[in-house]
Parts: sequence; structure tokens; C-alpha cells
Amino acid sequence: MILAGLVLLVAGGVVALAADGAVAGVDLTVAGGAVMGVGAGVLIAGLLRLRRRPAGPGGEPYRTGKGKIVAMVAAVLYIVSPVDLVPDFLLPVGVVDDATALTWLVIAAGQELARRRRRPLGGEGRRPGP
Repeated sequence: MILAGLVLLVAGGVVALAADGAVAGVDLTVAGGAVMGVGAGVLIAGLLRLRRRPAGPGGEPYRTGKGKIVAMVAAVLYIVSPVDLVPDFLLPVGVVDDATALTWLVIAAGQELARRRRRPLGGEGRRPGP
């Protein structure tokens, strides 16, 4: 869910910011904003599931801390929100703050997913050989 949400969020942002005009009577800026909204919803749902799901087979249950989940959800809301610390019309600085939040979000989500998939070291959780 997290990867799908990130893809929709980025794709919607690209369409909303870069495309101009309409296709089949649909304004591309509005369509991009709608895709960003759906991506944000899917991404937030995936981030909230990080707290509940245990690790893979043979591993100790790993739960992402509440603080990190709150920070990641806040980053998603900041990216989607029309209210920014630096307005987007002040190019390129206005887009850099959103890009920085997105970069941190991608890195943090990747770290958490990698931690959940990591297997224990030192033979723990393995069956003895024949």
C-alpha cells in the first residue's frame, strides 16, 4: 500500500504541477489533485498499518514507533496541503520544500519496510540441520 500511495502521490503531483489544459473535458490540474488525494489516502492507510503488522516469518515482531508514523503522516499532509511554509509560486524554492518532505518520506518509508523484511541474524529462527 505504501508504494502504491507514493506512486499515486508523485504522479498526481507531476500532472497537477506540469500539465496544463484539459483532456476529454477534464482539467488536468484538477485530475492531478484528485490523484494526489487518493495517493495520500492510500499512503496514510499503509503508514498506519506499519504499527499493527508483525515482521515476516521467523522474525521478532517489529513495530514502527508512533512518533515516526506521526511524522510520516504529517509529511504526507504537508505535501498535499495547499498551505506551505514557502508558497509554490516562488519557484524553485517553493517546490523544494515539498520535494524535501517527499524525499524524507520516501527514505523513511523505505527504511521501515526494510526493517520489517529483515531476518534475524545469528541463526535465530532457523531449524537445526539434519
